[in-house]
Amino acid sequence: QVNKIYLEISKLSDKFRAMSYGLTKDKEQVDDVVQELYLYFLQMNPNTLKNIYDKDGLDGITRYGAVALRIWSLKS
Repeated sequence: QVNKIYLEISKLSDKFRAMSYGLTKDKEQVDDVVQELYLYFLQMNPNTLKNIYDKDGLDGITRYGAVALRIWSLKS
């Protein structure tokens, strides 16, 4: 089921990109941050990812990603 979750997450690219443009207008930085977010999801404990998805679906994944994007934007 984790592979299904990864496929669903891949459909959120435009949404994560739009969120990132709310934090910076630099296209390269947006591309980098979204790529880092996908890498983060791939490296996340599969059970944690599954729990987030099972509890709140793509909405939960989106909220989780939004928090990560905000944290990374504050660090750069």
